[in-house]
Amino acid sequence: MIRMVVKKFLNFSLRHKAVKNLILAVVIAFLMIVVGSFAYMKLIGLSLVDAVYFTITTIGTVGYGDIHPITPEAKIFTVFFVLVGVSLYVYVFSTINTMLFEGKLLEVFKMENIKEELARLRDHTILCGYGDVGEILAGKIKPIVIVDKDNGKITSLISEGALAIVGDSTMPETLNKAGIGRAKAIIIALDSDPNVLFTILTAKELNHDIKVYARANRRESVNKMKRVGADYVVCLPELGGMELLKAIGVKE
Repeated sequence: MIRMVVKKFLNFSLRHKAVKNLILAVVIAFLMIVVGSFAYMKLIGLSLVDAVYFTITTIGTVGYGDIHPITPEAKIFTVFFVLVGVSLYVYVFSTINTMLFEGKLLEVFKMENIKEELARLRDHTILCGYGDVGEILAGKIKPIVIVDKDNGKITSLISEGALAIVGDSTMPETLNKAGIGRAKAIIIALDSDPNVLFTILTAKELNHDIKVYARANRRESVNKMKRVGADYVVCLPELGGMELLKAIGVKE
């Protein structure tokens, strides 16, 4: 059981730069203490406990009390060890601080949880584009996976517990991350009609049976979207115009 947990953590760690940096920082800190302790055991003749204590005191630059370097070799080593040690000390603790206090470690684990949830999803809906229209749809449809290029939007959605990924929906790898092969429908609410067309083509290529609902920003795009595989297309300008006509009492 423990071996499985450790293996999973290591596999997870190797896929994320932020976690790699944290592991590297911890390894460097450990090696600094090992090297310093071994050197002071040889140079000054300290016991293991005293050598570890002396090493940490040196790296922390908090001064010496009852133990201090007395031989020329020990003093020379200490000078170089302080210069190198302080630099590494700053790197190690700035890395740990960044990971823990700026929330990057939590963000990494959230992303990993999202990947696991996406792998389990079946018969879900993919929403491409999280603008004004996408926001309305996302609040009403469950389960749903949101895809958008805006990293800020996706980060905010993830923090709220939504299933969301950053990416270009015209690219197969992005839709595959969203589980296009297991999805039942895709809603394409992008601002660019060419991007909507490319997304329809990509979605149908990856999943022939998926239902495609698309937003057209221009009337002439409606038939093009239907020809490439959209099952239903809404033209927002046309829809808005019809609503206005009804509001002012003009018959169609």
